[in-house]
Amino acid sequence: FIENENYLEKVYTIIDDIKSSDYYVKMAIAWAVSMGYKYHKDKTLIYLENCKLDDFTYNKAIQKIIELKGTNKDEKMYLRNIKR
Repeated sequence: FIENENYLEKVYTIIDDIKSSDYYVKMAIAWAVSMGYKYHKDKTLIYLENCKLDDFTYNKAIQKIIELKGTNKDEKMYLRNIKR
């Protein structure tokens, strides 16, 4: 569903509603957000500005986005600056 732009907002709404302290749940959310960035950079950056993710999950999502093959040097620098 993340690849389909029509579902992206709904996916992010669901992700924001997930409240879990489980490490693997947080990592799955971070991975999903990074895949959202891979397919829809602009919409994912807007999501990251307003998301309700806890700091750990948010920073892991940023880390995973930075590690994506398609993330360029300028994007990586910007992403490092928006970490919490």
